[in-house]
Amino acid sequence: MQYLATSCGAVCGWCRSPFGKLTLLIFAMLGFGTIGYWFFEHYPAGEVNDLFGALWWTVVTLTTVGYGDMVPGTTGGKIMGFFVMICGIGLVSTLTGNLASMLVERKARKRKGLLKVNLTNHVVIIGWNDFGHELTEALRDNSVLASGETGGSDLVLVNALTADEREALAFQIDMGDRLQFVWGTITQESVLQKARLDRAKVIYLLSQHTGQSSKDADQETLYSALAIRELAPKVPLYGEVSLGENRKHLLRAGVNEILVRGQLTSVVLGLMGSNPSMWTFLQELLGMRGSNHMGFRTLNHDEKSLNWGELMTRFRKDRRMPLALCQVSKQLSLEDVLDEGSALDQFILELFETSGQETQIGDSGPSVFTNPPDTEQLEQYDAVLFLYPGEAR
Repeated sequence: MQYLATSCGAVCGWCRSPFGKLTLLIFAMLGFGTIGYWFFEHYPAGEVNDLFGALWWTVVTLTTVGYGDMVPGTTGGKIMGFFVMICGIGLVSTLTGNLASMLVERKARKRKGLLKVNLTNHVVIIGWNDFGHELTEALRDNSVLASGETGGSDLVLVNALTADEREALAFQIDMGDRLQFVWGTITQESVLQKARLDRAKVIYLLSQHTGQSSKDADQETLYSALAIRELAPKVPLYGEVSLGENRKHLLRAGVNEILVRGQLTSVVLGLMGSNPSMWTFLQELLGMRGSNHMGFRTLNHDEKSLNWGELMTRFRKDRRMPLALCQVSKQLSLEDVLDEGSALDQFILELFETSGQETQIGDSGPSVFTNPPDTEQLEQYDAVLFLYPGEAR
């Protein structure tokens, strides 16, 4: 009953709109013209033998096509034709204008980021800062984003940038129709819902510093993370914070991985202090001096029966260099973290079970074992990180 009431309400709302009234008027004119022409021209010697023939004449006349295959022979039929032709010029031209106006308005609303996107397996970047464009370039270089008409995912940007800023950003990213905007405050669920986060492939949450302090920016990021996790609890979510002390808060909010702004810069500067070639090496690995050299591949059943030394021998035949083993993240539950020997922990678990609440508490995140010993067995690992062969210089 509720669905029926909602449907009836939507239909009534459409009928009250100018476009709905115009459409109903055209259908009324078609019905009036069909019945009138059939009434005047339906004689044994006439050309109209059924209502479909009268409908055909009405449509041809109303749209001003005028095939001339059917011509009224009676005075009443000619008067009816005169009336339908006069009305057809106004109604059809008005309908065409309304359709064109609706299409233009919809395109303008889409460009302004006011419409809900209709995408699946897309990449969402929520918030924007000076490093946002570099993030899109990195995603494109790693084939996460579409670099042309095919391949890669679409991109949706959720932010409160002005129209001119969005136009400039669209020109810089240059993804055409595969880039869409959602405009609004990133902490509001009504705005985030338009990005269809539950269908996304991955979500990035950037810290916004325009006109606010680092503390306020991190607070806004935290509120946004809570809203995102409410809408898309299972989609990978990666974010950044300005202050290291706030990292634990975002982890508790459900963000899978968090980067503290400036932390990586400090580490790289420290490495450069020991040897300047460290930075050049990292640039090569990360593709900052060309293409990305790092790869990720799932271990097959045969490879899981090997140890690290045997896997390295196989990879080296193709000039690839294994770097680390990876265990893909898994869902954690209360059973995984509570102590079976603790009466208090067992009491907490029983409370959850008796109340019927979910015991899932989040994602453990991936674990990586870099440069393991040759004897390390691979059966407990899911994938391998490796280097592609370098080009001769």
